[in-house]
Amino acid sequence: MPEYAPLPTDEQLQVLSQELGPSIRFDHRVLGGAGGTVDVLRLGDGTRLVLKRYWRPEADEVNPAESEFRALELAAEHGVEAPTPLWTDDIDLFPERAIVMSFVEGRVLLDPADWHDWAEQLAVALDAIHGIRPGPSDGRLFPTLGHSDGHRSEAETIEALQEHPLGMDLWARVTALRPDLEPEPPVYVHHDFWPGNTLWGGEKLVAVVDWEGGAVGDPALDVAYCALDIRMLGRDDAARHFVEVYREHSGRSLANLAYWQLQAMCRPMPDIAVWVPGWQALGFDISSDEARRRHSALIGEVLEAG
Repeated sequence: MPEYAPLPTDEQLQVLSQELGPSIRFDHRVLGGAGGTVDVLRLGDGTRLVLKRYWRPEADEVNPAESEFRALELAAEHGVEAPTPLWTDDIDLFPERAIVMSFVEGRVLLDPADWHDWAEQLAVALDAIHGIRPGPSDGRLFPTLGHSDGHRSEAETIEALQEHPLGMDLWARVTALRPDLEPEPPVYVHHDFWPGNTLWGGEKLVAVVDWEGGAVGDPALDVAYCALDIRMLGRDDAARHFVEVYREHSGRSLANLAYWQLQAMCRPMPDIAVWVPGWQALGFDISSDEARRRHSALIGEVLEAG
């Protein structure tokens, strides 16, 4: 399971009350996320807020709190459904990096009544995210990703791939495709867009969350990663529909989609079981063994296709 920050203390909540409103109290913790610790707070009038805390970055790393806060500002400016950023910890109230944002009423939906409609809403939301335009001063917060950049650095990826029986075969296919990649106009990418980072009111998508990893890159990166997650849910048909709708809605050809699909399969290496606690916390009943089987089957399918 992810490592969580301690619960906020009474003293920290008192300071937050002075910063944000009277009588802030702890309500509950949201489990399952890997990007940070998420706690729901409640004001005296019943309004709920979200306190999110992240690891402290190394000197050469982007501050995830600053990145997410700015990304949420940009989402609001561009009409993308997301929480509203309210406060950033410039006073070192917490040992971790921290921000406070609005609470969005909704739940993660991994069992929709209509899988095609669900996939369409995901595709339209992702296209809206790719329409975000960071400003000239935002470059330090949203790094430009090269073709060798996936979730981790290339060196770490290779090291992890070596621990998986199909890893180096997969990586050979990745490197074989790289010289023939088409130049694609870069866009803002969420870099962690998958169904578990969306909130739904009934069957309607109401917000996208977890924006701390934003970057600039090939839009097919986000498309491929989300499609992989949908396939891991056992819904190949919905994954295909998601890609088709994204292409149609965005007008983008996704010329490099096959390459980024391979990169997406590298992302959870060496063992996709690391994702299982997060899935289970969101209500998706899958075992580590089944996750490994599905992931290996998808890799084998790609390798067989040539």
